[in-house]
Amino acid sequence: MLIGAPRSIFNPYEWLPGYGESKVAFRSEGLDAVLEVVYEREAPDGERHEAITMLTRQIHFSRVHSLIKQPFPGSTLFAFDAGSGRFTLGELTEFTQSDWVAGSLAAWRSISSHAPPSIRHFSIQFMAENVAFHVLAEDVVLLEERRVVHAG
Repeated sequence: MLIGAPRSIFNPYEWLPGYGESKVAFRSEGLDAVLEVVYEREAPDGERHEAITMLTRQIHFSRVHSLIKQPFPGSTLFAFDAGSGRFTLGELTEFTQSDWVAGSLAAWRSISSHAPPSIRHFSIQFMAENVAFHVLAEDVVLLEERRVVHAG
C-alpha cells in the first residue's frame, strides 16, 4: 500500500533520552488504543548523586479502526512515495495520502449509507524497542509525563 504526504505530529525524541525508550506497550480502551512509552531520566535526588527516575507518557489514539504492530526495521506492508514530502523515522507522523485509508473508506461506503468517519493514518517507530505502529484512528493526543509508580 502506498503512503505519502507525511505531516509530523510530534517527535518523541524531544522528551526521550538520547538512547530512547525503555519499554513500549499498547492496550485498547473501548474503541481507543493507548501506546505507553516508558523511559528513564536522571534526576537529582537531593543528595550527592543522581538517581534514575522512570517516567511514562501515553499516546492516545481515539476511535481506532485498525492497528498494525510490526518489527522495525523489517518488511512492511507500506511503500513510501518519496516524492511526496520528507519523512523522519521515529516521529509520530500522519500520512495524509494513504491507500490504507482509501481502502478502509471504500469498504465503509460499500456497507453503509452513513457518512464515513474521519479516518487518519498515523505511524511511529521506536528505535530502542525495534517496533513500529501504524494506526487508523480519528485523532491522537500525547498525554503529560507521569512518574512510574512501582507496586509493592
